[in-house]
Amino acid sequence: MKKIFFVALLFTTATVFAQTPKTAAAAGHANDAKSDPSMPTYLVDGVETPYAKVVKINTTLIESMNVYKGPEAIAKFGAKYKHGLVLLKLKKAGTKK
Repeated sequence: MKKIFFVALLFTTATVFAQTPKTAAAAGHANDAKSDPSMPTYLVDGVETPYAKVVKINTTLIESMNVYKGPEAIAKFGAKYKHGLVLLKLKKAGTKK
């Protein structure tokens, strides 16, 4: 009887997990401007970079990061960045701190 109960419980659990909608992170879905227009723009060393690549950057390689939101981003950089702008500057090769 215990064996039947265990198999039924296992089957029920598997069914529930299979029907649960996955979050973007769990599904391996990369948030970027194309999939979510309200995401900020990421510039890495002046080059627009998708969010999926930004999150893969080794944090020890980041020299500085500046975040601009809302009106501040629009005032400094223009309406294109109305959802925000994240500026990342990477360390130069051979630079030690």
